[in-house]
Amino acid sequence: MNTSTSDFNDTQAKPPVPSLLFKTIQLILIAVLNLFLWPLYEIGRRIFWYRPPNVPHLAQVRRYLRLAWTVQPTFPGLSRRARIWLTLSILRKLLMTPLVGLAWLLDELLYGRTLNKTEIVAPLFVISGGRSGSTQMARYLEMDPSVTAPNLLQSMFPYLWLWRLAPRTIGRILTPEKVRARIEAMMPPELRERHELDPFKADTFDGAMFSAHLNHLALYLGPVASAEEFNFATFAPPDQSRLERDFVQLVDRIGRKQRLFIGDVGAKEPHRLFIKGHFLFAAEALERHYPDATFLTLLRDPASRLQSGINYLWVNPSDPAMGPPPWVWLSQSLRQTESDYCRVEQAWFSQETGARRCVVRFADFVADLEGTMQYVYRICFDQAQLPLHVPRTHSPRNRKDYTVNRSLAELGIDAEQVRAELADYVAWCQPKTQQEALE
Repeated sequence: MNTSTSDFNDTQAKPPVPSLLFKTIQLILIAVLNLFLWPLYEIGRRIFWYRPPNVPHLAQVRRYLRLAWTVQPTFPGLSRRARIWLTLSILRKLLMTPLVGLAWLLDELLYGRTLNKTEIVAPLFVISGGRSGSTQMARYLEMDPSVTAPNLLQSMFPYLWLWRLAPRTIGRILTPEKVRARIEAMMPPELRERHELDPFKADTFDGAMFSAHLNHLALYLGPVASAEEFNFATFAPPDQSRLERDFVQLVDRIGRKQRLFIGDVGAKEPHRLFIKGHFLFAAEALERHYPDATFLTLLRDPASRLQSGINYLWVNPSDPAMGPPPWVWLSQSLRQTESDYCRVEQAWFSQETGARRCVVRFADFVADLEGTMQYVYRICFDQAQLPLHVPRTHSPRNRKDYTVNRSLAELGIDAEQVRAELADYVAWCQPKTQQEALE
């Protein structure tokens, strides 16, 4: 990829000094308030239960602290203030470990035995590349009365005791409508144009995993670190075994909590767990853990998905104080990670052994919703007839007039070169009739 710094108006991230001072004071208060929780947490995880999967590993914390002060990313570089801010963010995540960990272990104290007896049967995983239409597919699948999915808030706060307590306490003041309005007000308008977020519906599950650990901060460490640490096709090598184990445990425990929450434990026909995301890095591990699972993906032209993904991450910064990652960094890192994703996705979903796999073309999904959903229901639900609750046509939506929408050419990326390098994947994305897909 040929990228000139003159093609970008990127600036170096410099969080304001007052924000740094406030965050430092906040960090000191968190450290003091959590000080007495550390012994309880260590006793709980080492003696009675296990290490919660939603807290960062000390090895990852050390590595990110080292990266924050040693990486020398390309233009526009990383300012000293940005390095300090990232250091404070990493330490904050570490210091919150006992509070977050005990919140998880409280579920084990209250419901551990019941959770252990609760089974996850034939789960359905939508694992698809970013900007492939997977969120809209999830909305349609979520309508099915036979599935149950943790919503966005449940994924971010995976505590059954909280799910049950909130409606009886704060939920009497903050109704779902008020929560939606507040979250939408916090979203940048450019993000609202690209993502219809509903905190009470299923969303990208691995976002909760990445934010619970430290991966979301990698976007501010330069394109090399970002391509390795913020990659949905594979874990960073130092974290492979740890985070793979954490992710499967997170999915499994939240799935069991979801069944307890909706009250279908002991039912003759239990709800199927349904989770949507981009977590291709865990597909093999999930297949081993759930041999009766079904996996679904949507295929979209890689150049179109790449352009949408770069613009989406720019308008959706993971740290508002740091602002959007530089365009040039996003372009370089996503150019690599999206190629990785395409190759791994094609290899994994083309296998004809193991768990059931369902491949949907984005072009088919857009042009023929009814035919596409008939295919999905035949493969994923063993239903020859499309249920009445499934929409036959898409609702009209504006997906063109974005406020921020840089083309690949403006980002220094040759779209045809991308397609040529991924020629096999591009051919795999071509529309197919329902009969051809079944064959």
